[in-house]
Amino acid sequence: MQNTGRNRFSFIPATVDEQQAMLQKIGLQFDDIVQCFAGNACVEGVGLHLPEGLTEDQMVEAWDAIMSRNSGPMKASLLGAGAYMHFIPAVVPHLASLPGFVTAYTPYQPEVSQGTLQSSFEYQSFMVELTDMELANCSMYDGASSTAEAMLMAHRVNKVDRVLVAATLNPDYLATVRTYLEPQGISVDVVKMDDSGQMSMEDLSSQLSVSACSAVLVQSPNYFGIIENLEAIGTLVHVHNALFVECFTEAMALGLLKYGIGTGADAVVGEGQSLGLPMSFGGPHLGVFATLKKYNREFPGRIVGESIDTKGRTAFVMTLRAREQDIRREKATSNICSNHALNALTAAVYLGSVGELGFRALACENMAKLEKLVRRLETTGRFTRVFKSSATFNEAVLASSIAPEDMRSRLAGVPVFPPLALARGVAPEVPGMPHSYLVCATEMLKDGLLEQVVGALS
Repeated sequence: MQNTGRNRFSFIPATVDEQQAMLQKIGLQFDDIVQCFAGNACVEGVGLHLPEGLTEDQMVEAWDAIMSRNSGPMKASLLGAGAYMHFIPAVVPHLASLPGFVTAYTPYQPEVSQGTLQSSFEYQSFMVELTDMELANCSMYDGASSTAEAMLMAHRVNKVDRVLVAATLNPDYLATVRTYLEPQGISVDVVKMDDSGQMSMEDLSSQLSVSACSAVLVQSPNYFGIIENLEAIGTLVHVHNALFVECFTEAMALGLLKYGIGTGADAVVGEGQSLGLPMSFGGPHLGVFATLKKYNREFPGRIVGESIDTKGRTAFVMTLRAREQDIRREKATSNICSNHALNALTAAVYLGSVGELGFRALACENMAKLEKLVRRLETTGRFTRVFKSSATFNEAVLASSIAPEDMRSRLAGVPVFPPLALARGVAPEVPGMPHSYLVCATEMLKDGLLEQVVGALS
């Protein structure tokens, strides 16, 4: 707090005369107010036991001593379920952190924000290609909110107050969908899981026949890492005139698995955290949203397009902004605002750096790493694959004789995050699996580290 002459405290918007007028009104002087707090620990430090102040070099030394007590950085993660540890090339944070990008904000005057608009356009182009859809917005908050927005879009199209969601959906996504839809009077009914760990086609057919719905939501790879039969689901959904929404939590799957128009999807949504974004204590993440052009007027978020200026030069424009800040609130399709543009830029830089063949190779490596880990764990005699007949991507459910507490203890000396225990169940429709784990593997699980994990759990 600095005494500026004009103002006792420079951040208080009142002149000295105004302050004196206020003090005179209440019959006190400034020192009288300070005396009210005499003996207070917050003012005099009584009871706080604060140490003496340190110089900068002393503070660095003390901080290093505290940090040295940590176990060290984790080199890989056996814990997936919506957030995944991948290698990030150095060029990605370097380019994404350039001042011209970091300081840019929502382009309220789009014509003067060509750099920001072009990066968003490139991101959209990548998403259209990866999802095999016709239109993508320039990002949303995260995969869960993007999924919920897709279900709201489907409701705006079909106007039926009911949607169906696979029980194999990530439980956090299911909770978000319910939070968005149920207060608006839209019922969220869950389709059961079959013995293979996939959504039950029999139950889906039954529920579609009982009553109309606006959309059916399916995640693939699903929460248990199992690849769903999207083409068969899409065909059945469209017979009943509902929209088919495909969802993913691991964007790396886009490099290998089939989504979009080829599988009958009306929208493909999910989480883009794997595309160059660190796990970062849980965020921020990146919501991917792609759909068909015929739904552009029901589309949430914003769309950037490519055009030509008056001099014939390539120019980028804000083609559609159906936000509540830009149009009448009752006509808005979303309240998305800053739209995580910097994260979208990061994803675009990442995809541009690894390239098409590199991205496919990474997806294949992730699948192979999981299979190698599962085979090695099964040789110990303490792990068994639960859903043996189903194909998986980079996550799988393993039953084990090792209790969760013992699992954490055994892996304490290995620089990996332990897998997720499924004993509590993921949703009311999917009961718990005692002594079962959702095990994840990415390209970060190098062979030497994999053997450490197997050795610790043998």
